[in-house]
Amino acid sequence: MFETMDLQIQYLLLLQQFRQATHGALDGFFMGATWLGEVIIPLSFISIIYWGINKKAGTFLLFNLGLTLYVNVFLKMTACIKRPWLIDSRVCPLEKAMPAADGYSFPSGHTAGATAVWGSSAFWWWNNKIVRYTMITFVLLVAFSRNYVGVHTPQDVIVSILIGICLMFGIDRLLKWIDAKDGRDLIFYSVLLLMTAFLCIYLHLKCCMQMEIYDSLKDVVNPLEMKHGVYGKIGFMLGIFTGWIMERRFIKFDIQDGINLKKVLSVISGIVILYILMMCLNKIFVIFIAKHITAAIIAFLTAFYITFLYPLVLKRL
Repeated sequence: MFETMDLQIQYLLLLQQFRQATHGALDGFFMGATWLGEVIIPLSFISIIYWGINKKAGTFLLFNLGLTLYVNVFLKMTACIKRPWLIDSRVCPLEKAMPAADGYSFPSGHTAGATAVWGSSAFWWWNNKIVRYTMITFVLLVAFSRNYVGVHTPQDVIVSILIGICLMFGIDRLLKWIDAKDGRDLIFYSVLLLMTAFLCIYLHLKCCMQMEIYDSLKDVVNPLEMKHGVYGKIGFMLGIFTGWIMERRFIKFDIQDGINLKKVLSVISGIVILYILMMCLNKIFVIFIAKHITAAIIAFLTAFYITFLYPLVLKRL
């Protein structure tokens, strides 16, 4: 295991030497590639698909993103693998990449999100070669960029991709199983609530354990910061599936074929409102509520808006 990690560190140091030798000529490009795994671009893409192009495809992407977040968070808390620069002080990540590199390292959250969104798009539109190869390129760019900027080891990104691929096949079967018989959506949602409760209990116990050793081991992730990150992902996952089941049972909005001005304007308006929602909610809630609860509420409302609130508006229109 140590030999494998040493090889991975050597690989990161090689990329670091390349960055230094080229005076950071490609830093901007790979920081841009990292944005393909951030929140804004994937959510905008999913919204466009779900609201205006193909509702089933959008649902498939949302399921992949929600369940990938669950697996990613669980593995991060369980493995507790440190970031590369904490494993070896010779690793010097790009300073611009540090704010988005909080928490534990394994597996890569950016790569997991990219695989869930772009990889799932390649899976759904596999017969379209342009879409397939473009989306696979996006996933690989995000994965390599996390190594290039020095915030993840190769094992972090490779495992994220493998998990994402397995989930794609599993979720494809899951959605077919749900659609095959009435009431199965409620069964799935009930199981999801139990999974969420388990994750919250596990997070609480893990944070209590980490708090005992945090002061003596400074390379351990701050338990309060871990709560902040995990609660946000739990809220987002709950928002996705709560909105999904409510839309499925009470709204059942349809997407008209073709592209017209009304559809384009409605999708653009929905995304603009989404951005405003994400920016304003944090400033409002953080004044009154604890940081980790604020993260959960904002993430829940953001996902709920995508899956239920704006589809309700579209139905009325």
